[in-house]
Amino acid sequence: MSASQGDILDLLHVAVLQRTRDGKVAGWNKAAEALFGWPAADTLHKAAHELIKLRPDSDNASLDEASAALDDTGQWQGNLIAETAGGEEIFVDAHWALAPDGSAVVETYRNITERRRTEMKLRLSEHRYHNLFQAMAASFWELDFSGVDDILRRIYRAGNTDFRKYFRDHPETAREMMRATRVVDVNGETVKLFGRDGNKEELLVNVDPFWPPQSEWDYLNGILSAVEGKLNYSVETKLRSIDGRIFDAHFTACYPPDTMGKGTLLIGVLDLTARNEAFAARDRMRADMAHAARVSMLGELAASIAHEVNQPLAAISTSAEAGLRWLNRPEPNVEEVRALTGRIVADARRAADIVARTRAMASGRPPAPEPLILNDVIKEAARFLQHEMTAHQTELSCKLTPETPQVKADRTQLQQVIINLAVNALQAIGQVPGRRGAVRIVTRPSETGEAEIRVEDNGPGIPADHLDKLFDSFFTTKERGMGMGLQVCRSIIEGCGGSISAGNGAMIGGAVFTIRLPALQA
Repeated sequence: MSASQGDILDLLHVAVLQRTRDGKVAGWNKAAEALFGWPAADTLHKAAHELIKLRPDSDNASLDEASAALDDTGQWQGNLIAETAGGEEIFVDAHWALAPDGSAVVETYRNITERRRTEMKLRLSEHRYHNLFQAMAASFWELDFSGVDDILRRIYRAGNTDFRKYFRDHPETAREMMRATRVVDVNGETVKLFGRDGNKEELLVNVDPFWPPQSEWDYLNGILSAVEGKLNYSVETKLRSIDGRIFDAHFTACYPPDTMGKGTLLIGVLDLTARNEAFAARDRMRADMAHAARVSMLGELAASIAHEVNQPLAAISTSAEAGLRWLNRPEPNVEEVRALTGRIVADARRAADIVARTRAMASGRPPAPEPLILNDVIKEAARFLQHEMTAHQTELSCKLTPETPQVKADRTQLQQVIINLAVNALQAIGQVPGRRGAVRIVTRPSETGEAEIRVEDNGPGIPADHLDKLFDSFFTTKERGMGMGLQVCRSIIEGCGGSISAGNGAMIGGAVFTIRLPALQA
């Protein structure tokens, strides 16, 4: 190689070496010295590929195949791994060209180590992502929603900045955006949950088939969450499999900023069918337990109920007999008969109300939560209890705060809790000989804004070693008790989202049971 040629090659920023056909180095520029670490003087007449220990990159052909291609076409290009003088392995982009007379080979090398390492990390990351995507026990979808972005831009350019209002005014937009959301990939769990006969390709369309009409707003709220810049969205909804089966599902979507600009979205779906069936079975069991407890409680109050019914019946009989006497006089007194008839009607209604309350308590209907004025519920329960309290010479008083918030609960079950706690208090007071009993029911707003009910008594209180066990199943201090009453009370209150606790010291050392229920939002 002439000096002028060497000087020219030294100006290049790419490593260049020239070798003879038998592989010996005949030229080595400064960029090659910098890349491989070997001074040019130390490389002359040495085997070039042994000097830099070339070997194929995993993505390329072997060196023998590269040499064969060079002989056939006069050139070859590909990626190789080389070793520097210091022993460091580097990735290089190689280009070999045969001299026109075939006597020598000119090789150029560019350092692509950082690029290749980045590619390998990315490939490893994608491999891990793919394995994780497929191995997850939940349904995962990779979606392309760039079409949705186009629709949103079109709506915005038309002057509609309030997307929520626009969606309300144009509900058909939901289906348009669903059809524009393309399914790129799904995992095996998705095929099991949404597909049929293991056919994955059937799912790689758009998301329109998988959203039933009743869930359209859940989909739109997911779009609105993305528009509002939220990082994720989660909702319990109903989805539809490819064969039309509608099921309960937990739908989640995440909106990481680095993928939003690419129109890529990853969503997850959990089948809630089994969970919701279990919840429904649990609620049925709770209702059955509450019904059994009410029937048992009514048995304990049977004498009081009979007495309460007998009172209006006796009054009806007395009024009817008096009315007959007034009618049998030589000159019937119609005004007296009319007044007595009015009393009969009122007493009949009173008896009917007593029977209706008792039947409601004994009913086994499913719970029907509704907005309740708590003080009215307490008054009804107090009327139910009044005779039993009087018969046991116990004073029942109510301190009902008008500002107590409304709650949402089943009226009969909530009355059952109040009556059960009051009867328990009555029975506890009976353990203190000679004491005139007192039971007080208090309502008020709690410090945290909840509705609070307190049932207080002046009985012996609750032993310290019983406080932690009171609400356990089958724990009882009564000789004939089943130990289910307080457990059922807790189940009912917790089913309303509330809490119940027990303590001492409300009235002269007696027991106090405190119920807190969420306030009904206006």
